[in-house]
Amino acid sequence: MSMFERLGEKVERFKQEAEAARDDATEYRCLECDVEFHTERDTCPDCGSEDVVIAHD
Repeated sequence: MSMFERLGEKVERFKQEAEAARDDATEYRCLECDVEFHTERDTCPDCGSEDVVIAHD
């Protein structure tokens, strides 16, 4: 296996771990459209609903 193939595998593994960490860090969720997001808002950034709750207690 070449150096670039090993590097590519490491980059892909890092990418997958970063995406999993991002998904675990979601703090808010819209009850209307079920979109999850990271910043506190009064309305959903996707559908505009005011039914926003904390996703993880």
